[in-house]
Amino acid sequence: MSTTVSQAFREFKSKLELSESFQKKITTHHNAIREWIENYEPKIETKLIGSLQRNTRIQPRSIDAFDIDILVILGEFHGISSDGSGVSPSDAIDEIYEIMKEHETYKKMDPSKDYPTVYIEYSDGIKVELVPAYKDFIYEPKERGYRIPKSYYEWATADYDYDADYISKKNEETGGYLIPTIKMLKAAKRNLFPEMKSYHLEVIAVNVIPAIVSYLKENRYQISYPFVIYSFFLMAKDEIIKSVRISGSKSLNDDSYVSYNEKIELAKLFKTIAELTEILIKLDGREAIEGWRELFGEPFPAYG
Repeated sequence: MSTTVSQAFREFKSKLELSESFQKKITTHHNAIREWIENYEPKIETKLIGSLQRNTRIQPRSIDAFDIDILVILGEFHGISSDGSGVSPSDAIDEIYEIMKEHETYKKMDPSKDYPTVYIEYSDGIKVELVPAYKDFIYEPKERGYRIPKSYYEWATADYDYDADYISKKNEETGGYLIPTIKMLKAAKRNLFPEMKSYHLEVIAVNVIPAIVSYLKENRYQISYPFVIYSFFLMAKDEIIKSVRISGSKSLNDDSYVSYNEKIELAKLFKTIAELTEILIKLDGREAIEGWRELFGEPFPAYG
C-alpha cells in the first residue's frame, strides 16, 4: 500500500522481480535438463535464451504460464545442402525429442513436438521449451548467431547472445533504467495488449528508451519511471507501425506475426495510453496511483 507515486513505483519495481522461491524452481528445472542432454551427448551445448537470458522476465501471476527456453546447440551450420543430405529442421527436432525420451523421468512427462521446439511441462506449471540450433557459419560475422527451425522444413537465423549483450549494454548506458522499464511495460502488455509478443515490445523499448533517458540527462531534467513510461508510449505509437530490429543483430524482425492493420490498432492504443499517462505524471496520491494501477494491473500497489 502506497500513498505517493514514488513509493508505488519503488514497490512495483520490486514486485516484478522473480521471487527467490520461483527462481529456485526455474534453476532446478533447467539445470537438470541441460545436464541430462549434455551428458547424453557431450558434443551438444545448451544455454538459456529468451527473457531469462536477457534478464527481462517478470514474476508471473497465479494464472500465468511460465516458459523456460533452452537452446540446444547440435553442431555447426556451414550451408544448406541442395542434394538432401543436410540436416533438416525436422531432423534436429527429432534428435532432441529422442534424447528426452531416453530419460526415464522425462519420458513419463510425455515430451512433445511443437514446431519449432520440443517441450515438457512440470506439475508446477513450468513449461520447458527446447530449441534445436546450429552455430551459424554462413552469415557474417561467422560463428555468431544460430540457425534454428522456423518451420518443419525451413531454417531461420537468431542472434540470441548478441541481442542479450546489446540490451545489457543499453541498460548500463541508461543508468539502469532500461531493463526495469521493460519489465513495467511487460506488465502493461499483460494487462492491456497481451496479443503483442514480449520480444517485439522489448525491441521497440531498447530502440526508444535510451534516447529518452539521454535527452533527459542532456537537458538536466529529472529522470523518473512515470515520465519514461509516458515518453515510451508517446514515441512507440509511431515505432509500432515500423518493422524494427536490434541494431546490428542477425535476428529476423519479430513483428511478422502481426498484420499492418493490427499494428494500427496497437498504435491507437499506445496513443490513448500516452494521453492518459501525460495526465498521470502531473498528479500524485490516490488519483495518480489508481490511474497507474489501471495501466499496469494488480502488480502495481493500491493506494493506502
